[in-house]
This record gives sequence, structure tokens and C-alpha cells, in this order.
Amino acid sequence: MARQALLCSLFIVVAAASSWPDLRDPYNDRSNHLHTFPEPLLGNLSDIRFLLWTRSNPGDDDHYRLLPGDAANLDQSPLDPALPTYVMYHGFSDFGLCGWILQAKTELLSLYECNVLSVDWQTLVLSPWYDQGVKNAYRTANYTASMLDWLAAEVGLLPAQLHITGHSLGAHTAGLTAKYVTAGTVARVTGLDPAGPAFYTQPPERRIDKTDADFVDILHTNSGSLPEGCIALFKPVGHVDFYPNGGRHQPGCVVIPGNEDNILDLLGGCSHARVTEIWVESIVALPPAEAFTSWPCTDWDTFFAGNCSSCGQGCLDMGFHVQRDLEGTYFLRTNPYSPFALGDTQ
Repeated sequence: MARQALLCSLFIVVAAASSWPDLRDPYNDRSNHLHTFPEPLLGNLSDIRFLLWTRSNPGDDDHYRLLPGDAANLDQSPLDPALPTYVMYHGFSDFGLCGWILQAKTELLSLYECNVLSVDWQTLVLSPWYDQGVKNAYRTANYTASMLDWLAAEVGLLPAQLHITGHSLGAHTAGLTAKYVTAGTVARVTGLDPAGPAFYTQPPERRIDKTDADFVDILHTNSGSLPEGCIALFKPVGHVDFYPNGGRHQPGCVVIPGNEDNILDLLGGCSHARVTEIWVESIVALPPAEAFTSWPCTDWDTFFAGNCSSCGQGCLDMGFHVQRDLEGTYFLRTNPYSPFALGDTQ
């Protein structure tokens, strides 16, 4: 896992150093659902796997592969359209059965009767071709949105039942998927440290944004510029943006004390991957003792100085169980190791 994170971060850094093409989106043609675009150099959309778990097939290896447009396959599936559905996207140089997705699936099914769907688009985000992975984020989002629209039409799985979560490049793919769904407005999108390269200057329609769903929450753990040793978006882009430990480098990761502009954390991928560990823990981290209590504040320095000790407009529990009635930027500390939650300790 550490080696994979290192390679992923290194390839992103190398790719980001080159000039980026104009990433126009020729794939967002909503008139042709489930169409596989003839882009062989970018990868085949038909290689994307939609892996479904429910309480009737909860094991890691017991996933059911949903086939878009195949009514017989859908009829035989364990999908229950009356239940909430959690859709998850892995990031660049990862795959649909990666550790955090399997762990999240297990925790979700232990708490709820639900559908859990992993979008395995690994062949479209292979190292070292990050620029192609960015283009494929738009293609994959469009393809997945088409599939979700088809499920809405076939069995009544409505966007209001969807919570789409993605890590890194997958965070943007999650947001784009919600944008492209036409059957209604998606209930929630969660972005886990949304990737920065190729997205730092993109407008809201080209990346994850609070306009994507009824509620969009973002967790920043390695956000900032590449020279700072960071790989993700730092600016707030959701209804609520959380910045644990300031959102740039996480305790317990490889950071030289007093030197925040640290490339070692970036290359090791520790802080960037930490967000998935925190989010999985948040599924079962229930208040008050185990919660990721966070405080509204303008920035980390102000919070660190103790000038945001009051909940003001209200404190929030960062992560899966976040309340959806507040907006803004929130800060908190965490432990350097699991369990990461500090409860209401500031």
C-alpha cells in the first residue's frame, strides 16, 4: 500500500510538471446513454466494473457485477432500489477492491440495510498516464451517470437515495457524476482530498463543487500546492469543507518538524491517503466520545491559536455522520494513529 501511494504521488507530480491540454468535455452527450466512446488510447468504458454489495452478499469477494443496460442481469441482482445506495470511486492508480472501499462497504452494511456500489475504473487511471486519467474522469462520470439514470428508469433507484464518495481524482469523478445525472438531484457527494493537478484553476462545472448535489462535504488532508508537498485542492469547494490538522500534512506522516514544504509526505502519499482512513473510521465513530468534532473558523492559524474555541454557528462532526444544516470551513485536530478521532477535544 505504501509503495502504491508512493508511485501514485510520484507519477502525479511528474505529470503535473508538464503542460496540460485543454480538457474540453466532448463526452457529456446526455442524448446517448451507455454509449462506449471510440477512444482506444484513453481506454474502453466497457472495462468499467460496477461492483455491488448488499447484506445478502456482504463478503469482499461476493460482489455482484451490474451490467449497464442488461435488464436480465439487473433482475437477477441483489439490488434493492428502495434502500439508500452508496457509490464509491477509487483514485488514480488504484482499483475498485482497494482497502478503504472494502472497509467502508463492511462498515456501512453493518450499520444499514443498503446497497454499496464500487465503480472500478482502474484500467482508465493507470500510472503513469495521469493526463489520460483526468480525461477519463469526465468519460467515466458520464458513463456512470448514464447507468444511474438507467437504474432510475428501470427500477426506481432515485438520485435522492444516492451518496457518492470519491478519493483524489475519484472525488472529481464523484462530483461530475452527480452533475451529469439527469433523473434528479443527487442527495450527497463527499470529496476525499480532491486531486489538485489539472483542477487547481478549473471552474465549478469542470470539477467537484457544492452545486453537484443537495449536500457536498469535502475533507482536506494533503491540500495545497506541489511545492508545499501537497497534491489536492486547498480552496473550499463544498457546502462544508473540513481541514483536519490544517488540511496540508497529517500527524504521523513523514514530515520534517518545522518544514511544511515537505516533498517526502507528498511522495509517500501518507497525508493524501489518511483521508480515506479517517472517513472509514467516521462511519462508526459516533458522538460524543468517538466523533470528529470540528469547529467553524477562518483558517488553521487562527484555530491553532485558540481563537475559535466557541462553536459559534455550530460545531459539526466531520465525516459520514455530518449534519447537513450548516455551511463553511471547519477545523479540528486528530490523533497521529488510529483511532484518529479526538471527540470534542480541541
